[in-house]
Amino acid sequence: MQEHRLSAIMFTDIAGYTALMGSDEKRAFEMLQKNRNVHTGLLKKYNGVLIKEMGDGMLISFDLGSDAVRYAIEIQIASKEQNIPLRIGIHEGELVFEDSDVFGDGVNIASRLQASAEVGSIYITEPVYRDVKNKADIHTQFLEEKYFKNVNEQVKIYNVLSEELPATDASAVYSEKNKLLGRPLLIQLLKTISVIILAIGVVATIFFLYGTTTIPFTERDWIVITDFENLTDETILDHSLNTAFILSVNQSRYLNVLTRRRMIATLKRMERESSTGIDEEIGREIAIREGIQIFVVPTISRVGSQYILTARILEAQTANILKSEVLYANSQDEIIGKLEQLSRKLRRRLGESRIMISNHSKPLKEATTSSLEALKQYSLGIESHLRLDFKKARSHYENAIRLDSNFTAAKASLGNILYEKFDQDEGRKWLDKAIVSIDNLTDREKFGILAFYAVNVENDLEKGIGYTEKRLGLYPDDPAAHNNLGWYLQNQGKYDSALDEYKMALKINPYMMLTNSGIIWIYLDYYAQLDSAMTWSNRMIKNAPDNPWGYFYLGSVHVGLNELQKAEAAYLKAGELNSNFSMNQYRLAHVYRLQGKYTEAIKVLETLLRENPHEFSANYDLGVNYNALGKHELARAHFLKYKKVAETWLVTNPDDQNSYIYNGIVRTKLGDKEGGWNIGKKALDMEPPMYFEYAQLMAVQDRKIEAIDYLEKALDNGYKNLVWIKLHADIQLLHEEDRFKELIHTYFGNP
Repeated sequence: MQEHRLSAIMFTDIAGYTALMGSDEKRAFEMLQKNRNVHTGLLKKYNGVLIKEMGDGMLISFDLGSDAVRYAIEIQIASKEQNIPLRIGIHEGELVFEDSDVFGDGVNIASRLQASAEVGSIYITEPVYRDVKNKADIHTQFLEEKYFKNVNEQVKIYNVLSEELPATDASAVYSEKNKLLGRPLLIQLLKTISVIILAIGVVATIFFLYGTTTIPFTERDWIVITDFENLTDETILDHSLNTAFILSVNQSRYLNVLTRRRMIATLKRMERESSTGIDEEIGREIAIREGIQIFVVPTISRVGSQYILTARILEAQTANILKSEVLYANSQDEIIGKLEQLSRKLRRRLGESRIMISNHSKPLKEATTSSLEALKQYSLGIESHLRLDFKKARSHYENAIRLDSNFTAAKASLGNILYEKFDQDEGRKWLDKAIVSIDNLTDREKFGILAFYAVNVENDLEKGIGYTEKRLGLYPDDPAAHNNLGWYLQNQGKYDSALDEYKMALKINPYMMLTNSGIIWIYLDYYAQLDSAMTWSNRMIKNAPDNPWGYFYLGSVHVGLNELQKAEAAYLKAGELNSNFSMNQYRLAHVYRLQGKYTEAIKVLETLLRENPHEFSANYDLGVNYNALGKHELARAHFLKYKKVAETWLVTNPDDQNSYIYNGIVRTKLGDKEGGWNIGKKALDMEPPMYFEYAQLMAVQDRKIEAIDYLEKALDNGYKNLVWIKLHADIQLLHEEDRFKELIHTYFGNP
């Protein structure tokens, strides 16, 4: 059945294929297969239909001329990479489709057009030109009008221009031909000689400047970008360009930019302050330390009223300049736009295709702001946030929004910091505002914020995982995304998958200590794999010797192995590194108690309580230790303080089982065993069951058989925190029971 419709029709052909078949049949067939793969691999993306193959030629139809041209550009790029000398012709007109074939004058025109095309070029007719002339990503040049065989009227021919396309002489040939027509032979000769001399001069200059320089960069390699050096006397340009430039470059899925957070960690290992600026010298040292071959030094200067933006690409080992890109802005208003162009040129220099750059680039003014003042405040906010100065970061984000009320990225950052560090309700409001215009952000930022919003505001882990997986699909080398996905999976109880993500994050960035903590946490609390936890704790200490968490985890491993003196030493070291590390101080006190060092435990707990009166649990532990020393009145005084707080929990959290359990336990400790049981047992009828906590209540009630029953149920249901079983003051009451020892042996071996 015939169907008449308006379509774009494309012919492609491999130049010189017949001759190649005669001289090297194997190579010809290999080229043909590569050509077929190139063509068919991109058809779906542009809604193309392969009508038929004719030896080394392809006949393809499209509903839209613009789709045909974009497809042709990608085909030529791929052909260049595969060393396939391809010619393409595209025409648009009414065609007749019947079964698996197509007929009409348009088919003949497209075929003739392709045959006249230069190798590596794309020729289009006027109907196709009209379709694409207003497309920002497609540029054309008129070549000529000419007659084709069996076509009654002249056909206007246009050449598709793209810096990404293989170099061709099509435009030059037509331009030169038209200029030479009708001129005296001598003028033609002189003109031709001049062109040749000029061309030789240009080639010689290029070779002299760059001929021996090859940028050692391949896809998914890393670069370091230093701070934007401001050589003007305009302070508004201080700090305002760094974040925007890196954000723009970081949209690339071809290259990776070392994050500011990682550079701060490297500065620490270099024994420099985190506030140290990343100039050319520091940037080079960071690149060398991180095993990165390329670093980029951007600068802005001013001559008269004109601003000059420069990006120098340097080799880290030699400090040699490999390439430089320079752009000019006629005013401050043009700077952000030129900054975006500079980032695109940098990406192009490093090997990213122009089509990839075009497809993966959100305009900077949309992704950030058109206000340099707002951009400066936002950049300062990011720097303060990374250095953990949350109050200052909050202030800068708020300033940025005051300067530009449509600054989506600033709203998202403000919402994030408010939610995590200050006021969740207020943070939620700003996150809600950011979500409204979330598509303004780059994909990396967008999916990060959407995941955070889904998990924290909507309480939808599955949705957050979906967004994070989308982010990783676009940016597979993003260590923060791998870490976040690991955390979400851990919260779902998918510990193996969480470990995979955590380990991938550390493979990309070995110095992410939060990620290292996640791995140890799983091995300790969920798997009770003490050997693995020991390995990762030592790794953490090696990579971050000033981080107290490594020693904290090491101490916990030693507890699991019954090596209490080693645990004590590790916890003491962690306390030296951070005296305000309250969790560590609690564990140190527990270890002292287990060793019978009650006085030392009391000193630690009293110091903790004195420095932070809100650490109510310290009162309970003090009561336990004073009782062990026989100082029952002092113990009672601390238990009463704990009871006063526990009673408020019953009022504020009446649906929380812990409120009843802890009230029952402390009443029992105060001698009201019956009252403690009456209030504590209410938790037993609540859902979900909390077997480990029930065991604590039963142990304090001296119902040891029931306590061990509940402990066994906890273990049967996956409770694996051996360290806490050994440290817990109430569970310690069961330690000498034979059945308790048997349970530990059954579930954990002989730790």
